[in-house]
Amino acid sequence: MTILLIGGTGVLSSAVTYEALSQGMEVTMVNRGKRTIPEGVELIKADKDDLKTIEQFISGRQFDAVIDFLCYTDEATRKSVEFYKHYTKQYFFISSCAVYNTAELNGAMADEKAPKELPIWKYSIDKWASEQLLISLLKDSDVNYTIIRPSVTYGDTRIPYGIMPPYRYHWTLIARILSGKAVITWNEGRNRCNMTRVEDFAVGVVGLIGNPKAYNEAFNVCGDETPSFKEVLDCVSDIIGHPVRTIDITPDFYGAAFPSKRGEIIGGRAIDAVNSNQKLKAAVPAFKQTIGLKEGLKKTIEAYKSQNYQLGIDWKFDATTDRIIRLWCKKQGIDVCQYKLGYVDYLNEGKSSNKKIYNRELNKDKLIYKLVAKIKRFFK
Repeated sequence: MTILLIGGTGVLSSAVTYEALSQGMEVTMVNRGKRTIPEGVELIKADKDDLKTIEQFISGRQFDAVIDFLCYTDEATRKSVEFYKHYTKQYFFISSCAVYNTAELNGAMADEKAPKELPIWKYSIDKWASEQLLISLLKDSDVNYTIIRPSVTYGDTRIPYGIMPPYRYHWTLIARILSGKAVITWNEGRNRCNMTRVEDFAVGVVGLIGNPKAYNEAFNVCGDETPSFKEVLDCVSDIIGHPVRTIDITPDFYGAAFPSKRGEIIGGRAIDAVNSNQKLKAAVPAFKQTIGLKEGLKKTIEAYKSQNYQLGIDWKFDATTDRIIRLWCKKQGIDVCQYKLGYVDYLNEGKSSNKKIYNRELNKDKLIYKLVAKIKRFFK
């Protein structure tokens, strides 16, 4: 079995790469080569948009499957499908369980036929639109599509808590807990969703490669566990041996104070999102959840410790969290002093630049900071 991966070194794609290799598949990867490439992978060192270079390497070849992990827009999807359909009979598109209208489901389990598109969340709208585009592009083709819908997945770079900084900055959450600073919850952390470690996710995806049951079908690729976000914090607390201090803030307030995450919090994290994996299990009998939440989180936290905390602290996210807590306390008449807000040099880096980033983000609602930002934009 031969597969071509576009990407291959991200959170999901790296797990798929290792699983495919372990099953004896021949893996070719289009990648810029800036991260470690697993032994046994044929590397096409190129940017994903450099189709001329890629064509030089794959011209005249046929792969059993092409999986593009780097399609984030309709434009990228169109470009990828129209190019790679000439080199395979099965094209994988990475979508998301976010396509389901969880508000309409009202906590019910979502199978692949559940109502689609959550209007409040742009990510949901865009992913569903891309799925429809994919199907239309391959409608009159002999290429079979397979749509992959992950729920919340996590690996060595991600802690599956609701609202977090970018991957590889997730020690920020641990650092806050260890310092005694508050972590924001909403709905008291009760909301649930499928949480799946990437190693289990990869077994499901690889089992669909060359599988006739996967042709022109969509699959929820997620495990059986549906922990609450409170359970995530409880597991983290047990692992690091430190209590988690929390402050519960309404989703609407959180979303208004953090506009870039509004759709994610209100539409994605403040509503139960429980998805069925029965269709996947029927197509891939080998698929099952083998790594539970606590075991999986132990692996993640150990990975951060062994890799010097990866990218360290996301100071903007840390400051944004403190800013929202401060705003909430002011609105509710709560004494904010109890939450120990303020800059903390968590990793003892001693960098003044970190403190500047933190203070700028913390105080961006204040008039003087708005004025300074406006002046800087003017001179730029």
